[in-house]
Amino acid sequence: MTGAYTLIHLCFMQILQLIPAEPKLGPVYQNITHLVPPDFPLLLIVPAIVFDLVRRRITGWNRWKQATILGATSLASFLAVQWPFANFLMSPASRNWFFATNNLPYFIPPTSHWARSVWFPTEHTAAEFALRMFLALAAGILMTYAGLSWGNWMRRIRR
Repeated sequence: MTGAYTLIHLCFMQILQLIPAEPKLGPVYQNITHLVPPDFPLLLIVPAIVFDLVRRRITGWNRWKQATILGATSLASFLAVQWPFANFLMSPASRNWFFATNNLPYFIPPTSHWARSVWFPTEHTAAEFALRMFLALAAGILMTYAGLSWGNWMRRIRR
């Protein structure tokens, strides 16, 4: 599913850039000559692969242990690939037809952090960042547990 998400998203990115268009609403801050593609997809394919590889080794474990290990490794692998990739997407090297980071919506002012490719922190302290990472880990563990439970329930359904 993650591979399908990535492939479909990349196809939308490449195809929408080929369709001529111009903004009809104001204010128009960006010179738009074609449909604006969505942002480059998140690199969710890496955590999905890591999830599958780790899951094979811990199949017989307690469901909460599995959820903890799988949630933590998924979050860690996602951060390990997405963080440097996000830095690349903010660099001038990504402003091309494939990564499409130079295609901004018409309503984005040229002085915004998005248009200038400047990082804008949403957490103002290290404690705030740590709290958000803890919440992401907790959500990952809980959703993995829910997914494992749902999968075990689905496996028992018979016609």
